[in-house]
Amino acid sequence: MYCPKCRYEYREGFTVCSDCDVKLVAVLGPEDENEYADLVTVYVARDGNDLAVVESRLDGSGIRFLAKGEGVQDLFAAGTIGGFNPMVGPVEIQVLPEDADFVRELLTFPEGPSEEEDADAPLGN
Repeated sequence: MYCPKCRYEYREGFTVCSDCDVKLVAVLGPEDENEYADLVTVYVARDGNDLAVVESRLDGSGIRFLAKGEGVQDLFAAGTIGGFNPMVGPVEIQVLPEDADFVRELLTFPEGPSEEEDADAPLGN
């Protein structure tokens, strides 16, 4: 069985693509070269909260992206350890090559204060 959108192959018994949420087909049609593009991984999510922030930033910027592996994280009964399922790995954020530099900059999170700076900071009122 195949997903007609992402063209991922599934084992017997699956009926819906876990990433695209579309019905699987037995045979794929010819691939339209203009419809599919090579994607670039620009971010690897550390945990579910991290992923939610990243997806929110991309949605707010109107950037089309693929959260590769997001739909299969809980497919296995093992659950998640350290923010991702060890059988499938962490979720990768992928974008079109022409958007990669902008997205990397967009997803650069400022570092918080160092322990020394935090210790010297006055307490809030």
